[in-house]
Amino acid sequence: MTFSSYFLLFSLKKVRIFASKMTRLEYWIKAQTQYRVHSPFVFEMYRKVLFARVDNKAFATFLAQHPSCPTSDPRDKQYLATVYKMQDYYGLQMLCFDSDEAVMEGNLLQRVKVVCRPHRSRARELRWMAQQGNAQYNVGIDLYDVGVLFFNPKMHPQQFVLR
Repeated sequence: MTFSSYFLLFSLKKVRIFASKMTRLEYWIKAQTQYRVHSPFVFEMYRKVLFARVDNKAFATFLAQHPSCPTSDPRDKQYLATVYKMQDYYGLQMLCFDSDEAVMEGNLLQRVKVVCRPHRSRARELRWMAQQGNAQYNVGIDLYDVGVLFFNPKMHPQQFVLR
């Protein structure tokens, strides 16, 4: 390989890194803080579930029950903690669970889907946007590394982008 081909490969790698940083920056520009959320239900979920501390012993038991899920990446741990906290707080029954998505059912929230890293690639981002428009879910919460979709019959269709 010549110097120009090495330079081209280096430049392409820099462009990819810059593009991934741009999507993160665009997300932060669009995202709201918890104090700008005007839905009391979502504000309560944000405070008491999504950003609540996790009981380490109970969470360790939860991880032991699901050994196939990866825990090496902190974003994967955030996804697993969100699944655990949603299940624990709302008393949801697990229907389907893997390293990318968890689907649960309950009384107050009739159907819940937690998605791991919906912005990891362009294909996953398109799939996430399609799932937000699905009639099974009327509320979506995008936390960049974790996405939460649920159906609450008392709420109007809304999408939240939160930090």
